Amino acid sequence: MSLQTRLVAAITIVLLAVIVAAGVVAGRSIESILVAQTDRTLSSFLNRGPIPQGGPDRRDAETGADEPFLRPMAELHVASDGTVVLARPSGFADDPDPLPDVSGLEPESELVFLDAEDGSLRYRAKAIWFPDGSSIVVASPLRDVATATASLIRALLLAGGGLLLLGGAATWWTVRRATRPVDQMVETAETIAGGDLTSRVPETATTTELARLGTALNEMLAHIEDAVDAERMGQERLRRFVADASHELRTPVAAISGYAQLRRAGGLAADGAEDDAWGRIESESRRMGLLIEELLTLARLGRGEPLDTGLLDLAGVARDAAADHAAIDPSRPVEVVAPDEAVVEGDRQRLHQVVSALLSNVRVHTPGGTRVTVTLEAGAGEARLCVADDGPGIPDDALPHVFERFYRADPSRSRRSGGSGLGLAIVEAIVDAHGGRVDAGNRDGGGAGVTIVLPLAGAVADTA
Repeated sequence: MSLQTRLVAAITIVLLAVIVAAGVVAGRSIESILVAQTDRTLSSFLNRGPIPQGGPDRRDAETGADEPFLRPMAELHVASDGTVVLARPSGFADDPDPLPDVSGLEPESELVFLDAEDGSLRYRAKAIWFPDGSSIVVASPLRDVATATASLIRALLLAGGGLLLLGGAATWWTVRRATRPVDQMVETAETIAGGDLTSRVPETATTTELARLGTALNEMLAHIEDAVDAERMGQERLRRFVADASHELRTPVAAISGYAQLRRAGGLAADGAEDDAWGRIESESRRMGLLIEELLTLARLGRGEPLDTGLLDLAGVARDAAADHAAIDPSRPVEVVAPDEAVVEGDRQRLHQVVSALLSNVRVHTPGGTRVTVTLEAGAGEARLCVADDGPGIPDDALPHVFERFYRADPSRSRRSGGSGLGLAIVEAIVDAHGGRVDAGNRDGGGAGVTIVLPLAGAVADTA
């Protein structure tokens, strides 16, 4: 049974109980009122004086009527031994009502309920007791009381039935409208269970609890979708990372294995061939070792291993890295624009690795003679270091991916000349470990620029 059905059934049952209770109370109330009115009539009748022991009814004498008339009450004279010595039944003279049964009348009792001798009628009776134990009983039939009460109960049943139908219909409409958001949530949950994570509960302008629940559910679903997308992207990056790492390692391993097999087969007998082979083996071994070291660096940074931090001058680190770049490739002039000192808290070796990696990236991806500018600015609690060049820049479609592992903007570039594709990924990981941020883009005047932002030492202390 659905929630809507249970709610409608419960409310309808409560409404039915209220209608029945109201009918019972109303029936009892009208019966009590009519019985009280009958009691007053009995008392008034008895207060008119003693009832004659025989002869015509005094009402006959008073009215002079000799035709049959409706006697409203039954009158009985009861001897001390309980024998009825005189009885005048109620009703018409030619069709009298059955007499009340006074055999069980208790002495000293006044207002009582009596049943007719044949059990077909009920009376309300009042008795006057005399010293000798005899009594006069006046009894009014409760036929009209029963009829009025039954009519009232029938009217209440009809009205209650209509009210029950209207109340049930109104309850069903109200419950269905109120629980519509629940149905929408169930439909949304079923759709999501089917694999569609974009499904949402329709928004409403109301501020009911269910509307707020729907809003909260949509927010939760958005977070779940983001988490699933992030997990999917992470799995995809992991698969791509494993494939690229395997490919990167396969090349030097294949080269080393090939030279070893060639050496075993005697294919290096020519003069100088063996020396060339050993040189190539050493070169591939160095490249494989560098790749493994870069992967280990990313793994350590990803595990959150602590850095060898301390206060250092970032301006000095930038100048040292620029000097190394000038020594490695004098054809690409480098200029350093930096204050005398910019103190940050960090790992000197790792930050030197960051600047060196950015300059190495310039050497790999720009033509000879490309100018490089290393700019460092300190202020507002931050140190901003930018490595910019006036080369061809980064393709627009590659900008969102430059910090991904093994990503190359030019797929046609050889692995040897293009590097491992881990340089900027390591830069981002090191900067993140220092609590900073990194961004890459193209300059308005041409060329590319990579900017890293690190907190100054004083700003770190103030924050702590």
